This record gives sequence, structure tokens and C-alpha cells, in this order.
Amino acid sequence: MNSTYLIGLILIAAIVVPIALLNYKKGKKNAIIKAQFAEMTKSAIIANQEFWNGYLIAIDEVDKKCFYIHQEDTTCKSQTIDLTQFSSCRVVSSSSMGASSTSTEIIELVFSPKSTDAESKALQFFNADTDGFTLNGELQTAERWKKICNDCMNNKK
Repeated sequence: MNSTYLIGLILIAAIVVPIALLNYKKGKKNAIIKAQFAEMTKSAIIANQEFWNGYLIAIDEVDKKCFYIHQEDTTCKSQTIDLTQFSSCRVVSSSSMGASSTSTEIIELVFSPKSTDAESKALQFFNADTDGFTLNGELQTAERWKKICNDCMNNKK
């Protein structure tokens, strides 16, 4: 009977410990992103924000700025886009053809500048190399943020 309890405890530990470690790692990753976000947006009035799978995007409709953070492993990439410098944004999705299906490789929100001298800017919403091969609503999120950003750019103060 004692060996049955011991085997049961080992099996439970084998299931619970990895889950607890994953949750701890995810919580630590989220804390880093949120700390960087707080630093970026100290004086901003955030109207809308969204967080998913190591990505965070937010908008300040008063100052017309879009804030973006993407964390991969231990590095955090952040961008602040001044929406007054851009005329519009669109969703760009690149796919690859497989033997039996098409898979999405990258989804980006691309901002088109008002000036012909300036470069467009892109915010990545999904990358199959780092995020896995399964989409979890990233295309819909990008479409939603395209509308939010375009509405903000076309809205005069």
C-alpha cells in the first residue's frame, strides 16, 4: 500500500511541477513586459491596449501614439510610433505553400508614411519561427488594431 501512495505522489509531482514552472516563467515574462510598458507610457493616456503571447500594443489617442512591445526569450523590443507621421496602416500577411496546405509565416501591421522620404514601419503580430505554427487570433487582432490606428490617424484633434 505504501508503494501505491509513493507511485501516486511521484505521478502527481511529475504533472504538477512542470505546470507550476511554466506558469512561473510566464508570469516573470509578463512582469518584464508590463514594467517596460509602464516605463514607456509614463505620461501617456492609454485609450486601448492588448496583450497576447509576449506582445503588447497600446494607443494614446490624445497624443496619437502607438506603443508596441515584443518579448522573445530574454530580449524585449519596443517601438513608439507617432501616428501623425503616417497616413494609414494595413495588415500584411505572408504565407508559404506546403505540399497539402498553406501556412501563415508572418503577420504585421504596416504603417505608410505621409512623406515619400520616410520609411514605413511594421509591427509584428505573429512569426511562425518564434510563435509556433498555430495562429491564435493574431490575424483578427491585427485587423482590429488596423481599424483602431486608422481611426486615430484620420481623427483630427
